[in-house]
Amino acid sequence: MNRLQKTLGFLLILILAVLSGCGTGTSESNEKKATQPTEEETNVSQSGDENEVESSLKREDVIGVAAKVTRVVDGDTVKVELLNGKEETVRLILVDTPETKHPQLKVQPFGPEASDYTTEHLTNQEVTLEFDAEERDRYGRLLAYIWVDSKLFNEELVAKGLARVAVFPPNTKYVDEFRKTQDQARKNKLGIWSIENYVEEKGYNSEVARGIKEKEEDESAELNERCENKIKGNKNSKIYHVPTGAHYDQKMNNVQWFCTEEEAEEAGYRQSKN
Repeated sequence: MNRLQKTLGFLLILILAVLSGCGTGTSESNEKKATQPTEEETNVSQSGDENEVESSLKREDVIGVAAKVTRVVDGDTVKVELLNGKEETVRLILVDTPETKHPQLKVQPFGPEASDYTTEHLTNQEVTLEFDAEERDRYGRLLAYIWVDSKLFNEELVAKGLARVAVFPPNTKYVDEFRKTQDQARKNKLGIWSIENYVEEKGYNSEVARGIKEKEEDESAELNERCENKIKGNKNSKIYHVPTGAHYDQKMNNVQWFCTEEEAEEAGYRQSKN
């Protein structure tokens, strides 16, 4: 009986040990699963704005050409200087930003914002130009993906809602990733996607753009009439003057009137120092 009791006791201890190990493994597995971010979470920037989309591509073994951005033409076109000193115009692949200098289309909504974003983030930057199947377009411009450190700038424009995905075969290397990023920006109604029916398959709806401009002009005219002789803004300098200011009575072109200083500041104006 003693030998049998010892054997049963040993087996009981062994079973308890196995069960304990399984439970620990399950707990650890569940803990890891709980802390693992979902695919949707990884597409959202960690900046604190849950609507901001983060680029999905990271630089890995990219073979390209080193260059320095010397000037920004608009949101999707820049001037660069190569290592041999030659200047080239680079058109970003797979993206299309709204126009700012088109002779017929004029300035389209979010065109200036896209141009400003590219200017801020690329001017004087050392970058890497990555080419796809076709290196130049019919205008002789280089067609490239622009890498800034480990980030693909082309996709950043899409992620910010400042560009739509524009596909011109055979340059399609990252098209699937770009479309996923675009879907998220559209879902969050960022930038160009905040205007209903503005983005089309082959560009931007100019009629919608004109309607927005006309509405803004009507609102500006109504504001001028309602608030004349109150807060005086200069559309060119984006500076406003209060009635007691030194330059309030000076004649100026492109005047925008505001009822309050708060309205002027919300419109992007700053107060005159005098």
